[in-house]
Amino acid sequence: MILLRRRHPVRSAIVLLLALVALLAAAMAVDDGRFWLRYLGRTPAMLGLSSASSNAIPSVRAVIKGDPRALIPHCVPNATLGAALNDADGWMAAHKTEAFLVWHDGCLVHEHYMTGTAATPRAAGAMAKSLMALVAGRAIHDGYLSGLDQPVSDHLAEWRGDGRRAIRYRDLLSMHAGLAWYHQTNSPFGDFQRIIIGGDYVPRILALPRVATPGQLYDYSAWTYDILGIALARAGHHRYEQLASDLIGRPLGLSDERIFVDRPGGTVHGNCCLFGRADDWVRLGAFLVDESRTPKLLPPGYVAAMRTGHPDQPNYGMGVWLGSPFQRQRAMVSAHNPYPNPVKSVVAQSAPFLAPDVMIMEGVEQNKVWVIPSRGLVIVRFGKGPKQWDDAVVPNMLMKAL
Repeated sequence: MILLRRRHPVRSAIVLLLALVALLAAAMAVDDGRFWLRYLGRTPAMLGLSSASSNAIPSVRAVIKGDPRALIPHCVPNATLGAALNDADGWMAAHKTEAFLVWHDGCLVHEHYMTGTAATPRAAGAMAKSLMALVAGRAIHDGYLSGLDQPVSDHLAEWRGDGRRAIRYRDLLSMHAGLAWYHQTNSPFGDFQRIIIGGDYVPRILALPRVATPGQLYDYSAWTYDILGIALARAGHHRYEQLASDLIGRPLGLSDERIFVDRPGGTVHGNCCLFGRADDWVRLGAFLVDESRTPKLLPPGYVAAMRTGHPDQPNYGMGVWLGSPFQRQRAMVSAHNPYPNPVKSVVAQSAPFLAPDVMIMEGVEQNKVWVIPSRGLVIVRFGKGPKQWDDAVVPNMLMKAL
């Protein structure tokens, strides 16, 4: 007599499900296991189930080394400037500011940490682009690059066989590269997520096609600065973090900075996610002021090129935002961009700046540095993103006092 084994549908379904999960896990590991683990970690935020940003990045950091031996000189401001600094400090404190520093003509005249201390690492976000623009300028000065109009394909062999060979370093710095549109999406199969959190993003980002004439169309894109970091590293024959250490971090006496890297020992994301002390940004702003007056470590005319806009986005130069021309709602993107999901962020400003040469190094949550060479003024702000913001209030308050 043959006994038939009784089937257990639930057990069979569980076995099948586990087999499918194992198969999926194996496929993910072969594809890019590091990416899938990161993607699954941010899925709750993308589904609205947690408050964390869906664009949060992993905590893998490379170090840009500094040499902070000399302190920034401190000065006591005169009565007029002192009163304006007190008013500005009150405005900043009321707008979720956590660190507020002001440098004027060679010395620090105000330094207030509402939270933490001078040594507290603070998130500079996209201000990493400003740092990279300075690294690029030093690379030209030291002969790693021949100039802003050098083709990037001189250092990216992947671009030599197609229309991307016409893209210049100037085009990357000004976000006019003409590469595939920066389309933000939560899909794990598109370029956006794969480049942002992939375990090795270089092959994918260097495969992005050209879709517009270089130098003609502005596109606010992290990709251009990621690519710029890769090209600078190849031009300088060192990893980007080492190049930035040698050309900017140590010469300017910065503290050690930490920046997002795709994997341990991998490639820096030079566009974003830089962490360091607030007073390091005083040093960087002061460097820009000094170099705009008498170039020593940057090529002649480089700072002027940094603060030159384009017809389709006059408020972005090279690695810095520009305070002129005046815009009540300074948009991150150009209205001419044809891509479907543009970055819609704007910065509100109630009045024109009182100086025409304001440059702004700007990051996440209104963290920023206003650099005003004509007034010898640098203003640094770190904190949380306030509901109401006015970019002109504090700079104009202090410029009136001067």
